[in-house]
Amino acid sequence: MNKKNIAADDSPASIAAIVVLGAVAVAGLNIQPMYLGALADHLDLSAEQLGVIAGLEIAGGALAGIFATFWVRRWHWRRVALFALASLAVGNIASVYVSDFASLTAVRFLTGFLGIGPNYALAIAALGDTQHTERNYSIAVAVQVTVAIIGFTVLPAIIADSGVAAVFFPLGAMAILLMPFTRFLPDGGSAEKAAYAHAVPVNRYAIWLALGCQAVWYLGIGGVWAFVERMGVEAGIDAEGIGNALALGMAVGLAGAFIAAAVADRFGRVVPFAIAMFGQVLAVWFLAGLEDLNGLVIAICLYNGSWNFALPYLFAMAARADARGGLVVLMSTAQAVGLTFGASLAGAVIGRYSLSAVTYQGAAAALVALGIFALLATLLRGIKQP
Repeated sequence: MNKKNIAADDSPASIAAIVVLGAVAVAGLNIQPMYLGALADHLDLSAEQLGVIAGLEIAGGALAGIFATFWVRRWHWRRVALFALASLAVGNIASVYVSDFASLTAVRFLTGFLGIGPNYALAIAALGDTQHTERNYSIAVAVQVTVAIIGFTVLPAIIADSGVAAVFFPLGAMAILLMPFTRFLPDGGSAEKAAYAHAVPVNRYAIWLALGCQAVWYLGIGGVWAFVERMGVEAGIDAEGIGNALALGMAVGLAGAFIAAAVADRFGRVVPFAIAMFGQVLAVWFLAGLEDLNGLVIAICLYNGSWNFALPYLFAMAARADARGGLVVLMSTAQAVGLTFGASLAGAVIGRYSLSAVTYQGAAAALVALGIFALLATLLRGIKQP
């Protein structure tokens, strides 16, 4: 299918609005180590409770992604974005005033379901409609990482004084500030639905393999990323050092996204993805034997660089596999499912064994994801690029 037949807006203003919408949607997830650390230190929550909160928030986003398959080609995107941003703002601000575990879990679930999920699904669908999907998604990843770098640099000192409010108030404020810019988003709805109506799927199994790859990969990421801050604490590294390591790692992740945009598919997609997965295995090996700040910096730089380098390749494969454009929004659900079970599984494993046990989870998931990605590439081989 030629994307020129799709009623999408490829103007710089539209792409910028889409990219920023996606970045605001996942900002809280991208600074999750600081977010969970603040809850642990200021609300005295256990590892199991942290895993449940993180998992259910992401589960809300996963359910929203499933619902998005119904509305993404039917409803007016700007109206959806306004509602989801308002929900994101209310959920984050309300989280400041909730201190008991059950209530906070409910609020974070609703924030994921009504705010994070719809916004991210919309951003994925809109980027998939653009002419240069791989490049634009790389830009989106770079912006998301930039927001996280700012958070990791600024938040540690503020959290020490203000607690969880230092995390949730800025997240709510970003959603409010973005609302006026939703006018630059594509309309979405019936025009896109009509444009996709006659598209022929390239392979009925391909999109499901892409979704499975995303879910399995994020099963590992969810565990490692949720508890990497705790690993630093257990190794005797102070909060400022951990924050700096996370910020530096995110900066390397930013470079990874830009490298993916520059390299594109010059070497195919399997080879770059394989390099990234082996980079993740090496990163968790460093985390398993973590002793000092230098080791943490190396591990996080490797992990984030390979993570953000691989993402555009997987998203591009999913967009290619889903010619009708109705299922690619489930990439957000697959990601959320992986993160949900990853964080929850890691919390349970840590409670029974130790923090280092989660590194095995991350390594195994990366290797399985590589196998699925290779199979997906085999199915799509020889099919003309849309």
